Amino acid sequence: MVEEVRKMTIQMIIFFIMILEGLNLTGIPAIVILPTVGIMAAEGNIKLISILFITILGSILGNITYYLVVIMIGPKIYDVLYKKFKGLRKSLDKANVLVSQYGNRACCIGRVIPGARTVISLMAGTFRVNFAAFVCYSTLGIILWNGVLVLAGYILTVMS
Repeated sequence: MVEEVRKMTIQMIIFFIMILEGLNLTGIPAIVILPTVGIMAAEGNIKLISILFITILGSILGNITYYLVVIMIGPKIYDVLYKKFKGLRKSLDKANVLVSQYGNRACCIGRVIPGARTVISLMAGTFRVNFAAFVCYSTLGIILWNGVLVLAGYILTVMS
């Protein structure tokens, strides 16, 4: 029973980390977090399929929250971030081009492009991308991104 509680605690922590990562509040990118989670699964600390589901769900919830906050605050947040954080401009520009070129599909494409990935929810909210389209396309991108990174950590650990 203690072992089950430990595993459940690990899963809950990972779930909340992924929510925070979707909100850009962890300071640690998914490209670091997710392979580590894959390593943990390969070492038997957690089941691979359940942790994939947990990371995907956490990412989706974090990104939906980010999108909704931007919708509530309005596009002014984009202007403030662009003016105050010069280091963020390249990512914002990249995401801006994606949304301008691809519309709703940018929510999927942007999930797998470093830099753009961190601000794609911001851009989707700023441009008022349809909520259902945002969720569908973001979910596809998140499944791809999280799946590849978790499996990379898992496979590399199993092969070593």
